[in-house]
Amino acid sequence: MKANKLLVAGGRLRPGGFELGDGKYYDKATLMLLDLETGVYEELLSKSEGNEHYPDEHPNLQYTAPCLEGDVLWLPTDTEIYKYQLPDLQLLERFSHPCFQNLHSVHIFGDELVTTSTGLDNVVVLDKHSGEVKEIINTEGEGKSPWHRFNEETDYRLVHSTRPHHTHPNYVFKLENDYWVTRCKQEDALNLRDQTQMMDVGQQGRISIHDGIWWNGSLVFTRVDGFVVICDPKTRTVLDKHDPFENERNRPLGWSRGLYIENDIFYIGYSKLRKTKLKSKLKYLTKGNFKFTTGNNSLIVAYDMKNQKVLRIYESEDNMIDAIYGILPYHYE
Repeated sequence: MKANKLLVAGGRLRPGGFELGDGKYYDKATLMLLDLETGVYEELLSKSEGNEHYPDEHPNLQYTAPCLEGDVLWLPTDTEIYKYQLPDLQLLERFSHPCFQNLHSVHIFGDELVTTSTGLDNVVVLDKHSGEVKEIINTEGEGKSPWHRFNEETDYRLVHSTRPHHTHPNYVFKLENDYWVTRCKQEDALNLRDQTQMMDVGQQGRISIHDGIWWNGSLVFTRVDGFVVICDPKTRTVLDKHDPFENERNRPLGWSRGLYIENDIFYIGYSKLRKTKLKSKLKYLTKGNFKFTTGNNSLIVAYDMKNQKVLRIYESEDNMIDAIYGILPYHYE
């Protein structure tokens, strides 16, 4: 069934957040509903205050990449995972553990709930029913203990930032019964069970990658410069590196992350560009025409991959949602 609306998860930038330092950028987690016909964004859910699972001052509040399990929405923040019943968003569960630091995504595979604890360079596997931690897997590719750089007794939910990250894991997908994770620092995807196996998505391009979505038997990743990369899961090589705005007069000025695919239509997220210490990640801004939007607000771009054509661009309003982490279909009226 075609989705007429999309769920968009992210956060609002805190005024002066960059000056406050790492882990203090966002002051409001927001879950938006985008009507694809009208282009109107509506706030469904928000979180603007911390709790015992966040630092006392300037908690980093953002919803990161969620997942759907039927009519259940699993929605992560930096330090918690929420389980909501759709469409009324009744809260069913809340899971949180001291090993949760800057969670970037959550995924359901059978009875397992898998999240990326990006701040600790780990992937955490939980029992989806009890929320109990079953396994913590380091993502540095050498079979290292998840605690080889961190203290297992520390509550990392109360730590604003652990930068610099060694791998910055973003998103988990399943390939041939193994869990794989995208790694921002290495620009690749790593097999968590056999860490000698990697997929060179970035092709040494030094452009951060995100997502890992199945489409027509291939895997699709986003890059922060707006490209989508299509990989062959069998050979684990890049098939196509595609620029949706190659034939357009101008392009969004933003950080691309978040992807939902319906048939041949790609819905791609572009976060509002914010200040960053990682200047190398923004070199792509020196190329091309970036005059699309004067407000530099976040966007969802609808792109017809088959016909290689931008169908529509959905721009958010000011102070609504600046960072986009995940996009999902919404089939309720």
